[in-house]
Amino acid sequence: MQDQVNLEASEGNGGPKLFGERIAKWCIYALIAFPIIDYALRLSPISPLGSIWDKVVLILLAIIALNRYIRGHRPAGFAWSKFAGWYILYAFALVLVGLGHPSTAFNGFRMDIYYILFGLLMPFVIEPKDVPKFLYALGGVAILIGVHGVIQYALKPQIPSGWVDVTENVRTRVFSVLKSPNELGAFMEVMVPVIFGLFMFERNRLRKWVYGIGGLCCLLTLLFTYTRGAWMGLGLAVLVVAVIFERRLLIVIAVVAVIGFFLPPIHHRIMDLFSPVYMIKSTQGGRIVRWMTAFDQMSSNPLFGVGVGRYGGAIASQAGYSIYSDNYYAKILGESGLLGLVLFISMHVSILREMIRTVVKRASGRQRFLALGGLTGIMAMLIHNFVENVFEYSPSMVIYIMTVSLFLLWGRSLQPDDGGKQDE
Repeated sequence: MQDQVNLEASEGNGGPKLFGERIAKWCIYALIAFPIIDYALRLSPISPLGSIWDKVVLILLAIIALNRYIRGHRPAGFAWSKFAGWYILYAFALVLVGLGHPSTAFNGFRMDIYYILFGLLMPFVIEPKDVPKFLYALGGVAILIGVHGVIQYALKPQIPSGWVDVTENVRTRVFSVLKSPNELGAFMEVMVPVIFGLFMFERNRLRKWVYGIGGLCCLLTLLFTYTRGAWMGLGLAVLVVAVIFERRLLIVIAVVAVIGFFLPPIHHRIMDLFSPVYMIKSTQGGRIVRWMTAFDQMSSNPLFGVGVGRYGGAIASQAGYSIYSDNYYAKILGESGLLGLVLFISMHVSILREMIRTVVKRASGRQRFLALGGLTGIMAMLIHNFVENVFEYSPSMVIYIMTVSLFLLWGRSLQPDDGGKQDE
């Protein structure tokens, strides 16, 4: 802590900056704009860059963090890092056990832990004083994608028939640069409460208008994805946060629920979940039977599962071991057993606890709305993972890790509301 205080003081007096400060900032901005950059770099003829650019960013951040650590810059890590460390070690042990299928084991390990590594580096490459600029950039990227989603809905692009149930009459489902309505829905469920939090936090009139209109565009885009898992994730997250921290949000929930209920496409999409046909389909080959299969897979080896990469996700599907579990926690249970699931859930519970303790409880005045927005978005994606493998989408995992990291680092610099001076 003393090291950090001295460092900030020296910078304020024109002293030496941290190693790689400019490169680190551009790397963080690149991660914030991950959906747009990744989409652009995967276009032909530069598509090979799309598969390596984030690895280059990780290596650069690791070099910067290591150099700073050696030079004595050692800020406190996140509280959830210790659970992440145990989970990574456990998953690596499963890789060693599964060397009979080295490619599957390694790819499964990489899929599960790769983006967690970015989060572990964040305290060493981001200074808390820079977080507001990164949050503004994060909101800006989301607004751009939200506006594109609304335009896409107006243009009514053709979509695969598999994106809509045969009994539904949906105009279209938007997907923007994320190429999937489910992935776009996951992105928006995190960013909608964050952008409205920025709207409440902001005092600059122009930026306030941008966040207000942009937030509405993002909310419309979320609705136009017709992703029920994202709707459920955000709805339940707002309900939990409202009941525990801000009862006035219950009015917002009631208004949005009534409006949504009377919009025919949304009404039909939700009510379809309660139809006998949907239940029959789910128990015969849908989500219910897939979730039960996870328990069957785990039962052969309850503590350790069938091995990383061998159940429930993209790697297992490509290798022919299993279909998608449509529940990321079921995937973790099936491939790494009860021990893996406990470690994984402990990591994310620790994230929520740290968010509440170091951000929400420290925030006051306008800061509190932004803090609650961050908590809501993070919780929404965790809930969404109960009905879909959201964390297997690279943009979704990146936005989750970046949102967690930025808010936790922002919490370290929170002071009582200063009347808007820090916005100027």
